[in-house]
Amino acid sequence: MDDSLASAAHQIAEQVWPLFKRLPKTIYHILVVNDHYDDQFNFFFEIYRPHFRTHSYPLYSMSNQQLDQLETLLRLLREREGLQITIDFRGFDDQRWPGSQRRIVSHPYQAPTFKQNPIIKNSAVSPTMSAPVRLPKYHDKEATKIASAFFKNEYIDYGMGKWHGFRIAELNEVENEFAALPIEAPQNQQSQFAIRSLLKLGIDQGQPVHLQLQFGGRCHGISGMILGTTEQTVFIKPAHQHQLALPLKLIRHGELLVNNDIDRDQQSESL
Repeated sequence: MDDSLASAAHQIAEQVWPLFKRLPKTIYHILVVNDHYDDQFNFFFEIYRPHFRTHSYPLYSMSNQQLDQLETLLRLLREREGLQITIDFRGFDDQRWPGSQRRIVSHPYQAPTFKQNPIIKNSAVSPTMSAPVRLPKYHDKEATKIASAFFKNEYIDYGMGKWHGFRIAELNEVENEFAALPIEAPQNQQSQFAIRSLLKLGIDQGQPVHLQLQFGGRCHGISGMILGTTEQTVFIKPAHQHQLALPLKLIRHGELLVNNDIDRDQQSESL
């Protein structure tokens, strides 16, 4: 048996047990995401409670996509670590386990549903109605202070390991995915450090950016809000398009935009 898999199983279990508190009306499960673009399996521990914010904790990433090793790791979690928790899969379409040849049941993201308690007979509450959620009211200054404290001290950016709703193109399909973007004159080639710094600044300031991609011997431009990044991928939301995942290695040049620049780019794209 591979010692690295046993170590990985123990590492996952050590993170899960303190979080698995068995609270009532709470759903716990481990999510395994097949990240085709980064060639890895990502593990998350997710906790759902009615009327509470969903918590998703990153656990582990396997740097290869060998299903036999994944199958062994999951078996170690159950048998050696005693982790009898529901495991869901995402991104394993039409794939089968090497050992049993059973199809891996993979579902798109869907918020969990909870069974409601039966309504007491003669109750004035309609069976189709749920109890209202009472939210505290804050003045503007107090709300700003609370929000700032949350994003500074509590909010955790778990990276882009499970951005399931985005269209992620393989490198050999880049021309088909991005060929419709406007062609531009080449800008000066920026370093990867400069590009990453620009992307981080766009995220931190909530400011749109313009990126120039180079592939197929031509340069193409795209503008929008940066939603996040991984080591190899940039997730962007253009104004009038679906979300896109851009390979970081294709970005030649980038710059921050102001509102006037956005309007100009939108007009040029419509011409």
